Amino acid sequence: VLLLTVAVFLPACRPSLLPPNAPKLLLKRASHVRGELKMKMHSLTGSFYGFRASNSMEVIRTNRDLAESLKSGSVFVFKDPSSKSGIYKTELLQEGINLMWFANRGDEGVIYHKYFDPIPIKTIALVLTAVSRFSYFYFQLDNTDNIL
Repeated sequence: VLLLTVAVFLPACRPSLLPPNAPKLLLKRASHVRGELKMKMHSLTGSFYGFRASNSMEVIRTNRDLAESLKSGSVFVFKDPSSKSGIYKTELLQEGINLMWFANRGDEGVIYHKYFDPIPIKTIALVLTAVSRFSYFYFQLDNTDNIL
């Protein structure tokens, strides 16, 4: 997860200050960070918006309708989706950041807190992308799918 922190500030760093193996280390960690965030946000997003796991056609339709409403106008980025107010102030965003980088004393956000004050825009975008991909998954389900 240190990858994200370093990647956000990498352009500001002078290459001479970085160890020679830094790019290789960053690329190795990228897929791990994406996978970890995807896994954590899948569970969090599902419970936050009320998606349900079931093979029932009615539940699948309900999940699809919910996903479609969240994708329409990107309302999932708002604190109040109905009035589209409070952009980027949704509790899900804060919960996702806390879960990913601040859950334990040894997490990157706690150890490298100066890189998270304020939260980098790229970090916010990464978390919201994970939320978007989750709802897209439900939006793409056909009534014949039994994935849930």
